[in-house]
Amino acid sequence: MQIHVTGARGFLGSHVVTSLSQRGVEVRPLGRRDGDLRDPVVAERLLADADTIIHLAADVGGVGYLRSCAGRAFHDNFQLGLNVIRAACRGRARRVVLAGTPCAYSGSAPLPLREAALFEGVPSGDTGSYGYAKLASSIAADAICSMTGCDTVTVIPSNLYGPGDTFDIDRGHVVAALVRKALLAVERRQSTFDVWGDGSATRDFVYVGDVAEGIATIALQDRPFAGESFNLGSGRETSIAEIAEAVARAVGPGLRPSFLADKPVGYTRRVMSVERAAEAVGYRASTTLSDGLGRTVDWLRATGRVAAWLEAERRPQSLPSIPDSRAA
Repeated sequence: MQIHVTGARGFLGSHVVTSLSQRGVEVRPLGRRDGDLRDPVVAERLLADADTIIHLAADVGGVGYLRSCAGRAFHDNFQLGLNVIRAACRGRARRVVLAGTPCAYSGSAPLPLREAALFEGVPSGDTGSYGYAKLASSIAADAICSMTGCDTVTVIPSNLYGPGDTFDIDRGHVVAALVRKALLAVERRQSTFDVWGDGSATRDFVYVGDVAEGIATIALQDRPFAGESFNLGSGRETSIAEIAEAVARAVGPGLRPSFLADKPVGYTRRVMSVERAAEAVGYRASTTLSDGLGRTVDWLRATGRVAAWLEAERRPQSLPSIPDSRAA
């Protein structure tokens, strides 16, 4: 069996490739340098000989990023999904694993979020366009691939964090953004770091390695899934205030968060049920928040990321370039 992983050099993708490789599976990692999957011809060429496709490539970032490019967030992500689906149907793939998003759930969906609620209400808010793109891709995959005998399944990771995350200022998610701010605050001998919102919003934070193991397990299952969706989170509701305090403890003593109540935070509450994945494939998020944050901070320091951030701040700022109309 050969498994092709799109977005394989990204945060989640690199961990999925590691999990599969440790199980002795032949993996072909695909990233931007291999070709642009927004081009259907390129997608078909890259995925033609895959037995299973795990589609993780996406144009995504935090709330601020998605709010700033709502149109592109829908168009590019849906285009990616459609091209992968088309390539799977024209190639030899027998299974496509699609990465969904909690943004696909309606803001009025009852908590904890259960997979059946994906079709009750519509995605909304700053992340709604991204949620629509991912939900539409899963619906299209189930409808189109079923006609060719290709099995489909959607995995829905909750708020990921861990080594290899995107710590970019514009694209970083909640935990990555907080860890970066906290580490830089320590280096500058500051006692506080900024946290968007008043700290009351909640999320389901999960260590990336746990989700990667879950995706690998699902991809290798013998039984068909026939379009099923599985939440892959911790199943625990954690406030932004709690995660900020945990980040402060992981980074160093004497540091504390400073909340900016006027900044956007997206949905007020979010937590996912993982019962379906636990029953179907034995999924379990076993990494504690303190352990996961500790590994993340250790990785950043060991790889010299913090020093690189500080050096980048010292360089003279260049003049802004002319915007490129092409999607990244």
